[in-house]
Amino acid sequence: MFKIPGKAGIVALALTLFMGVATSFPAAAQNSQSTLREDITKATAGHKLTADELTRMSNVVSEIKSHKSDYDLKSKKPKSLDEMVENLNNQPKIKALLSENGFSARDYLITSMTMAHSAVAARVGEDKIPNTDPENVEFVRQHQDAVDALMRTRR
Repeated sequence: MFKIPGKAGIVALALTLFMGVATSFPAAAQNSQSTLREDITKATAGHKLTADELTRMSNVVSEIKSHKSDYDLKSKKPKSLDEMVENLNNQPKIKALLSENGFSARDYLITSMTMAHSAVAARVGEDKIPNTDPENVEFVRQHQDAVDALMRTRR
């Protein structure tokens, strides 16, 4: 298992889950007042992770890793969640891949961010990460092997 070293680990985990399609998340993490950070907090509030989402997310990440040259993983730096969604929707192959796996761009991003947030909280402690849903942290702990496999797929 990997260890999360503070804020750098949070950013790294988020990037792992986003598989490069949301490359500006570290910028949002650096500025806690940013619109993007606020959008993420609002969008992920109340989202409950499921085993089905974990499986579908793993399928998306595996496909992108296996066929990197088929996907344009570069996008402009978004200032909001809506811009992140737009960036994904403007990439037909990524949009199609998400759709094939039962995700809209927004749903995928919300699931990814909720997973990242909960995985970090499971590693470093819920009390160290604000706005943590205990049910999602427990979900990550119960599915730790699958979450770890998702992280390894990114490498």
